[in-house]
Amino acid sequence: MAMQRNMMVWAVSLFVCLAGLSLPVQAKVTAGDITGGKKAPHINIAIFHKLHGSKAFVYPKVVEKANIISAMADNAQFISINHTAGLKDGDVITIANDILRDAVGSFEDFGVDCQMTVRIKEEIITLAGVCQLLMVDQDHREIAHKGVIEPFQMDPSKAWTLIYYNDEDGIAVYADEEIGLE
Repeated sequence: MAMQRNMMVWAVSLFVCLAGLSLPVQAKVTAGDITGGKKAPHINIAIFHKLHGSKAFVYPKVVEKANIISAMADNAQFISINHTAGLKDGDVITIANDILRDAVGSFEDFGVDCQMTVRIKEEIITLAGVCQLLMVDQDHREIAHKGVIEPFQMDPSKAWTLIYYNDEDGIAVYADEEIGLE
C-alpha cells in the first residue's frame, strides 16, 4: 500500500514537472494508444473491377464523403480495400490479397499485389506505385493486369479520388487521405 502511494506521488510529481516545462501538447491520449498522441496522415485505398454488363459505367473521378462501396453498387465490385497506419515520408504501402492454389502440379495465384510509395513534403502527400491483379471475371476471362500509378498528389479536401483507371480491364484504384493517430 505504501509502495503504491509512493509511486502515485512520484507520477504526480513527474507530471507537474513536465507540465512546468511547457512541452507541446499533442492530441488527447486514450487507453491503448502507443503513439503518445502524435498525429499522422493515413491513406485508404480501394480497388474495383467493373461488373459484367456495366461497360457503360464511368467511374467517378471523386466520390464525395460517401461510402465508396455503395457508390459503386451494381456497377463494380471491390477487389480490395485497405487502411494504413500513420505514414511517414518514404513509406511503402503494400497490399497483398491473394489466393494461392495447387493446379495440377503447379500453382495459380489470384488476387491483388500492390506497392505504393508515399512521399510527404510539408503537408502534401504524393502516391505512386504498381498494382498487379490476377483474376477471372464474370465472362470467365482471365485478367492478368499490371497498372502503374503515376505520382498523384492527394487532396485532403476531397474524399475518395480516382488515382488509376484501365478501361480495357475495368480496373480502378481510389485513394483517400485522413489524419489520425500515428
